[in-house]
Amino acid sequence: MKGKPKHLSLRIDEDLLRKFEYVAKYDDRSMNWYLLHLIKNEIADFEEKHGEIPTASDSKTE
Repeated sequence: MKGKPKHLSLRIDEDLLRKFEYVAKYDDRSMNWYLLHLIKNEIADFEEKHGEIPTASDSKTE
């Protein structure tokens, strides 16, 4: 990861949160780690179908 990690706030229904916590614990992960895992997998799937997503660091020249 480049630079300082960013903070993201998430509003989630309590029942859904408890289910998510259960799934994360079942996989022996924290909810934070598991959410990052899900996000990375979704991005990888998207890029596989639609091509690589450009980032701000891609446009910087040295």
